Formats: sequence, C-alpha cells, structure tokens
Amino acid sequence: MQLNKKYTKWGYIFSIPFIIAFLIFHFWPLASTFYYSFCYLKHAGNTNPEFLPLIGKPLFKNFTEILSSVSFKDAFKNTVFFFIASFIPEWILAFWLAATITDRRLRIKGRAIYKTAFFFPKLVEGTTVSVGGHLLSGIATFVGMTAAAFAMDGFGIMPEDLEFFMSVKFFIIALTVFMHFGITFIYVIAGITGIPVEVFEAAEIDGANRVQTFFRITLPCMKPMLFFITVVTIVDGLGMNEIPSYFGAFDTFRRNLTLMMYMQNQAFLGSYAYDRASAASVLLLLMFVAIAAVVYYILLYDKDEAKLRKAKRAERKAMKKGA
Repeated sequence: MQLNKKYTKWGYIFSIPFIIAFLIFHFWPLASTFYYSFCYLKHAGNTNPEFLPLIGKPLFKNFTEILSSVSFKDAFKNTVFFFIASFIPEWILAFWLAATITDRRLRIKGRAIYKTAFFFPKLVEGTTVSVGGHLLSGIATFVGMTAAAFAMDGFGIMPEDLEFFMSVKFFIIALTVFMHFGITFIYVIAGITGIPVEVFEAAEIDGANRVQTFFRITLPCMKPMLFFITVVTIVDGLGMNEIPSYFGAFDTFRRNLTLMMYMQNQAFLGSYAYDRASAASVLLLLMFVAIAAVVYYILLYDKDEAKLRKAKRAERKAMKKGA
C-alpha cells in the first residue's frame, strides 16, 4: 500500500503540464468568449470590454443583433446546406468502402494501402485544398465544354442544365467530401473491427447476406463509434471554414458565407466586433450541444434502463415511507 501511494503521486505530477496548458489555451479563451458575448466591444483598438447591464443595455443585446442580422441568417443557411450536401455522399463513400474492405468473405488484400491513400488528403490538408481547387476548376471547364458538345450533337443538354456543377457551391461540396471522407472511413473501420468476429460468423451461418449483415449486425453493434462519428461530422460540417474561405476570393457577393467565416469577419475585418463574434461562437456551441444531445438520445440512450432506474428509485422511496 505504501509503495502504491508513493508511485501514485507521479500520475498527478505528470498531468500538471497538461492541466496548465488546458487552462491557458482552452479554458481561459472559452471563458473569455462567454464573457465578451455579454459585453460591449465593437471598436478597433478597444481593449476595455464593458459589461452590457452596467452601461444600461440589455444583457442579450449581442445575441439579438446577430439573430436579426441578414448576413448571419445567410451564413446559417449556407452552412446547413453545405453540411447536408457534403456529409451524405461522404458517409455513403466511407461506410461502403469500410464495409467492403473489412468484409471477411471478400478478403481484399492491401488494406493498409487503402487506409493510407484515403486518409492522405486530410493529412496534407492545405496542399489538397489548393490543388483540389484548381483541379475542380479544370473539371468545371471540361463539363461546360462537354455539355456544349452534347447540345450541339442533339442530346438536348445545355450548359445551363449543368450550371450547378460549374458553381462555387459544387466545388465546396466536392472538395469537402474528398477531404473528409478518408478520416470518416478510418473511424468506420475502427468501429467495424471492434465488433467480435463471432457475431459475423453467426450471421453467416444463419444465412444473412451482406446488406442484412451491415444494417442488422454492423450498425447496431457499433453504436458508440457511430455516435462519435456523427458528433465529429457535425462539428466539422457546421464549423467548416478552410474550403469556403479558399473559394471566397471568387465569391464577390459572399453567397457562400459560412458561420465560421461570419465570425472571422466580425472579429477581424474592419469592425473588430469581438463581442458579436463571441456571441456567434456561443450560439454555435449551443447548436453543437443540442445536436449532440439529440444524437445521444437516438443512438445511446437506453429507455429500458432508464425505466428500470426510475422503478428502483420509486421502490426505495416506498420502502423509506413504509419504514
């Protein structure tokens, strides 16, 4: 016992650098963001935040201004659109490839090469965004020329029919899928390989085909990992910034403004409105928490266990009253 106590203290000592770094680089900025969201701090060079109630203004003034702002509403709509349009093909690709590669009946060789190849675009993110943007521009030119050729050849396809595939929105969606499906693919593989092999063997013996195995065995057994993948996808999707910012130079009217770009514009471009940027950050955080809670309730919340706990509490209360 004395020896264990002697060595236990080193665990706390080794954790001190992490605790200090967390307090300085995570907790303090987060606390400052919450405080600034209820302050007046809207001028360049103004480093003295004033708490709104102390200067006679409503406590939630920054939040009401943001929610009534046209640019914030447009940024919210664009973010939701990009998120839905990108995560659906991303999940289809990631889950399909992961289920195919881990299928015991196919026995695909070189699985490590596939994992590395699909994850590589995320690993060199900056280069991928730049090269991918130029590549997509070339593809758009090719699509336009092909549509014109089809129209001239009598197929009836006009360039206007493929206008979306030559737009900035399509570039953002395609590049987002290309960038992020690799890491989702790795997560799905981790979830599938964490399922005991005996479960899949039992499904094969019972005559389940691949589709039945995937939807009735694989997905239900990887619910904890599925919850993690969903939350990570939501955070990446609603917080997307790099790819829309790359195409921002070609977007004169800011039609592709996202929530992260809106916060950056408020904080750093011209007005230095850190209070409004902080309020937008708090709203985005609340969105993350609300969506994560819904996803947790759908995937991980056990209703039967909750009912059992309520029944046990009611039973204990009845026993105390009887005593």
